[in-house]
Amino acid sequence: MSPVKIPLVIGRNRLRGKATGAMVDESDGNHLHRLRAILREEAKASGVEPDEPWLNRAVAQLLRLCEQAEAGWAADKGGTIGHVFEACLPSGRALLMGDARVLALVSDK
Repeated sequence: MSPVKIPLVIGRNRLRGKATGAMVDESDGNHLHRLRAILREEAKASGVEPDEPWLNRAVAQLLRLCEQAEAGWAADKGGTIGHVFEACLPSGRALLMGDARVLALVSDK
């Protein structure tokens, strides 16, 4: 199964005042809708009823994990050109999250 690529941007998040954070990049598609659909499917397969508050928390937690991983990478890039966060879901499906330009370099295999 090919990984699902979800482009992110790191920037000023208006919901958190002047704080910056990871947000789903919606500039070239409806990626947030796709991410929420995947999380909904995963939850149902695990016996969880994914209501709106649950989905909102799940997306927020996933974005926080991406932010933390991005911050760790930024502290020591080690000669790399970009950062991609990989989330392996219970079904075996993988989410790849990062800058759209870096995701374009990642193979779909």
